Amino acid sequence: MPTVQSLKKKLNTIHSTTKLTRAMKTASTVKFAKISGIYAEYEKYAGEYLNLYRNYRSEFNSVFPCTNPDAPCCFVVIASNRGMCGSFNTELFSFFSNIEEKGIIISCGKKAAEYFERKGIETEKNFVFEDMPSQKQVKELFEYICTLMAEGKISSVKTVYPKYTNMIKQKPICRDLFTFDEGKTEAKELVFVPDRDTVIKNTAEKIFLSVLYKRVLETALGAQAATLTTMRSAYDTACEYSAKLETEMNRKRQSQVTADVIEISSEFSMKGDI
Repeated sequence: MPTVQSLKKKLNTIHSTTKLTRAMKTASTVKFAKISGIYAEYEKYAGEYLNLYRNYRSEFNSVFPCTNPDAPCCFVVIASNRGMCGSFNTELFSFFSNIEEKGIIISCGKKAAEYFERKGIETEKNFVFEDMPSQKQVKELFEYICTLMAEGKISSVKTVYPKYTNMIKQKPICRDLFTFDEGKTEAKELVFVPDRDTVIKNTAEKIFLSVLYKRVLETALGAQAATLTTMRSAYDTACEYSAKLETEMNRKRQSQVTADVIEISSEFSMKGDI
């Protein structure tokens, strides 16, 4: 049976855990709110580019042609930088391991780099973004991918990332970067200045960069949501366990006091009999 002292040590440990999880929950809340706002604003911006893409899909897709059909596919696996986000990264890596098609791999995020190194899987290059990724950072990845395409080292590009649905649900998916179906809208007559080819080429780069950046943002948003959910659960569990320990410790103390009172009363009774 645990003693009061052992219960007290456990309670002190749980109190320390409670403080830590509360601090991490607060930090995750702030980060989630910030990146959620960034994502919401960028989604509107990316949406305008997608409207253009829907109208001129074939022309935009021709800007980054496949120069070597026999080359392997390039998989861009986007994970988080940190752990403590539940099964967020585990589900992503499990999903990727079940993809039958093989090719070269570009890892994004510290956890992705660690996973492939642990599995002994060779990667083409590793990119690490900040918790609040900037478009400038993602542009380096995009330019590297374009270089691989131009040199004929890859035939296509697929991004593997956790698509953000809500705070509770982030589902891993695999989507092409340069060829994808985003529905159709009514075509509009536009004036191209200085000329059609120049506008299509420059706009195509911005469209596909915005698509890639949006997917990186989704991953960062999902990671913060998963971390926040995990820290909330850990904090609630710590508080619940702390309350149980306090109750058990109080009962132990009460039981000990009652035993002491009975022992003292027995001694006085024995003295009275004498």
